[in-house]
Amino acid sequence: MPIVQFTRFKTDKAEEMVQITRRAKTIFEKHGAEFLRLSRFHTGAWAGEWLITTRYASWEVYGKVQEAVAKDPEFAQVQADGMKIAELQGRNIVVGVDL
Repeated sequence: MPIVQFTRFKTDKAEEMVQITRRAKTIFEKHGAEFLRLSRFHTGAWAGEWLITTRYASWEVYGKVQEAVAKDPEFAQVQADGMKIAELQGRNIVVGVDL
């Protein structure tokens, strides 16, 4: 069952957000995430906010990626750069249901 993490950020610095997220994508996928995607809300309560979505094959893979990213100095720099331009708004994890 896939594990998907959604993380929302608020920033008015679109170009910087895209550049930083591109760097994060490379790191997360290198460590085993199936994908990392960036989206922007255009309607609703979160209009204007950014959504980063990562997907993992299982809880085991999720844990391994999180551990690897936490130890990755390149990601530490990406995270620091991101926190300079954006404010974390929320994070959710969902578990896929096999039908």
